[in-house]
Amino acid sequence: MNNSENPLVSVRLITYNHEKYIEEAIYSVLSQTFQDYELIIVNDGSTDETDSIIKRILEKENNPKIKYIYQENQGTSSACNTAILNARGKYIANMSGDDVCYPYRLEKQMQFIQETGAKIVFSWVDIIDDNSNIITKTYYNTIIFNQPPRSRFSTLRHFFFNFNYINSPSGLIEKQLLIESGLYCLTSIQSQDLDMWIKLAKKYDICLLPEKLLKYRIRANNNNLSNSDNGRGSRMIFEHYQIHKTFFDDFPMDLFKQVFVNEIRLNNFSSNIHYELEKSFIYLLHRESYIQIIGLENLFCLLQDESILKVAKSEYNFDLPKLYELTKKIDFWNYKQIFSNTQKIKSLFPTFIKNLWRRYKN
Repeated sequence: MNNSENPLVSVRLITYNHEKYIEEAIYSVLSQTFQDYELIIVNDGSTDETDSIIKRILEKENNPKIKYIYQENQGTSSACNTAILNARGKYIANMSGDDVCYPYRLEKQMQFIQETGAKIVFSWVDIIDDNSNIITKTYYNTIIFNQPPRSRFSTLRHFFFNFNYINSPSGLIEKQLLIESGLYCLTSIQSQDLDMWIKLAKKYDICLLPEKLLKYRIRANNNNLSNSDNGRGSRMIFEHYQIHKTFFDDFPMDLFKQVFVNEIRLNNFSSNIHYELEKSFIYLLHRESYIQIIGLENLFCLLQDESILKVAKSEYNFDLPKLYELTKKIDFWNYKQIFSNTQKIKSLFPTFIKNLWRRYKN
């Protein structure tokens, strides 16, 4: 079935400076065995030849399935939202201008949705290099993305303690869910996907097909946006911190108990006071200090209330001296490393002065 006026699936292809890859990406969508789709290409202000290549393909193909939108550079989230708001399909298929769909991708995903009633489905991926060769050796991104399917509770727990494991371009999601979730966060450029998956997982199962339906490209010189080099690591930490601050917004107490069943301190708690304390203690269990600090900040505010402090002391054996000890222990500002470096500099300073004085005398 092919209804160009009201397609079932809208493939949103986001591109920025993908001149080397965009043609392969587009034709991998046009070659799908499932044909009830439209292709919405959003060019987020590319400064290379991406625009010219897309226009050449449009002229050559003259395909009514394709809609092309050029916008000034505003970031991935803005481009994704532009595509979603212009989509006519019931489902949104994610796609990037440097990745490649296998021909049966949409067919397999739609078949799964129709058979199971799922609203969100991702898949495993092959990893390809800059020249579209499949990387067969064990690779970091393969270890991250190609994991066993998880329950909704396990998914949320993994998002909290281990961050993202889902390959975004492989996703097929019911459009209305993205709208209801408020679309992608405009001020995030690296972790907006994780933010969206968390919001969706609070209400729906996120299904993962253990079948490789997409080729995910690792670009030369680690130039993927998700890579942590060239300062992107600092930005990713900042965005993860922001995401975790709101992780428990609109998070029902019963869901919390199921997700963190092995971590909560009082299994049968029911009051809001207990819930706020439990959430704070969960943050403290995270391996990263910049996430632990969220729990510490919460406790710092909560324990100013005498009634909450009383509950913390009597039922959690947590009092003000223990809070003070935590504020000394958690090295959020990397003070220990800074102090260590300062001491090293001080120890080298006399030698530096002596050498400088020798040069001056000579």
